[in-house]
Amino acid sequence: TLAGVVVVAIAIVAVAIAISSGAGGSTPKPHSTAARRAAAAVDGLLNGIPQSGNTIGSPRAPVTVTEFADLKCPYCREFTLGPEAELISKDVRAGRVRITYRSLCTATCNGPQPEVFKTQQAAALAAGEQNRAWYYIELFYQFQGDETTSYVTPAFLDGLAKLVPRLDYAKWSTDRGSPRLAALVSADQRAAKALGFSGTPSLLIRGPKGTRKIAELTDYGTYESAIKSVQ
Repeated sequence: TLAGVVVVAIAIVAVAIAISSGAGGSTPKPHSTAARRAAAAVDGLLNGIPQSGNTIGSPRAPVTVTEFADLKCPYCREFTLGPEAELISKDVRAGRVRITYRSLCTATCNGPQPEVFKTQQAAALAAGEQNRAWYYIELFYQFQGDETTSYVTPAFLDGLAKLVPRLDYAKWSTDRGSPRLAALVSADQRAAKALGFSGTPSLLIRGPKGTRKIAELTDYGTYESAIKSVQ
């Protein structure tokens, strides 16, 4: 319907505006204008869509998209800002697709903070322990800084957690240091390698009619065509 198209367009534009006017690697301050804008945009995109762990979308969705990504990767941010926002607003919200987020470290592992990759990814997975991973993931991209700088600090990760709606911060603080979550990040790396993925974002699209791989950043139409080909 026209009303549905308008809602989708508003959600996507809100995310685009929030990200384009984000703080670029500065520590999120819960009561700042940038933080309120980012939190509202993310809530508008995700609110009402089922989440379980690091997966968003109905468990009955016929197509599963597994996304291998890095929270510090600028191409992943571009994917999140554009095509993925459309996928979530149109396909995931409609119950046709669910997306599972998994970790793959590429350039940032050779950057100024190689040790922080597991920490940042585990922070998102810790939010997933409360079915809030996608809020954390989206907020990270909202505040993403230059990947060649050391902006990912404990204060930065804490600031993001404090913006996630209905997140038990004390539980998150404990969970994010779990060896189990660090092991999951390592397992994701091995899974990506087994699939032949070496860059981010890389997508594995599975449905009743088969599997497709897209190992590059492209446009929504390309992802949508791949999804339809396996439905």
